[in-house]
Amino acid sequence: MHQGERRALDRQGKLFCRSTLIVALFVVPFVTCTFSCVATGQNPTAPKKKLVREDKKMTAFTREEITRRAAKFGNPILTTLEKPETAVEAVPTPFFSNGGIYRVSTRPPDRPRVYNLGLWGTDGIELLNNEPDHYFDLAAKAGLTLRSESDYIGYVTTFIDVTRDFKGGPQVLNNIEESWWLPSPSPEEARKREEVIAKYTKTVEAPKSSRESSSTVVVFLIRNRALIRMTAKVDSDGRIQISEEVLEPQMPTVMIN
Repeated sequence: MHQGERRALDRQGKLFCRSTLIVALFVVPFVTCTFSCVATGQNPTAPKKKLVREDKKMTAFTREEITRRAAKFGNPILTTLEKPETAVEAVPTPFFSNGGIYRVSTRPPDRPRVYNLGLWGTDGIELLNNEPDHYFDLAAKAGLTLRSESDYIGYVTTFIDVTRDFKGGPQVLNNIEESWWLPSPSPEEARKREEVIAKYTKTVEAPKSSRESSSTVVVFLIRNRALIRMTAKVDSDGRIQISEEVLEPQMPTVMIN
């Protein structure tokens, strides 16, 4: 064989090897992917589906939607919502499936005001301050579902919070030491404070279900300077039956309505 023919054959052999290698690099991953997709029942070209959260608890409303619905109230609620400096925040309500509660707070130089608004469905809205019945109406229309002990506790403590008046209070306690004590107590008030802390340290605790039933919640709170043990029983229709025991009629704390 001539030297020129040998060189030509060598070049052809090298080209064949390179072509074989390229084909292998392409085919092997493709075949692997194909077998994997067949085994799992997936289509590699099909668009991926977005996961849908099934644990969504409450309906979210935009500020614009809240303002639109609040037109029925007129001033001062509507004008407060229309001011950009006004704060609007959602109150956690995992026990509602078709509604929610929003706290609207004024900012200086306006006088301090807090409006608690309950919303449901496509157009429903109601003011909750000082209106316990409005809270129960909201519960009936917003898909109230109480599944757990924490749901009952949240439902009761939210009721206490959002049906208060425009000025403040009552204060729900987790322990006696977090009471809003007088900032500059007299010697007698300071002594009273130490006595109260010692007396109720083991008594006052965070809201919890009673031993008898998960639908009954025990809450310690301060209202009009009185330390109160509240027992709140939640009925099947969402209404709350309340009984109270005054533990300390005059706490050395700031006035809480």
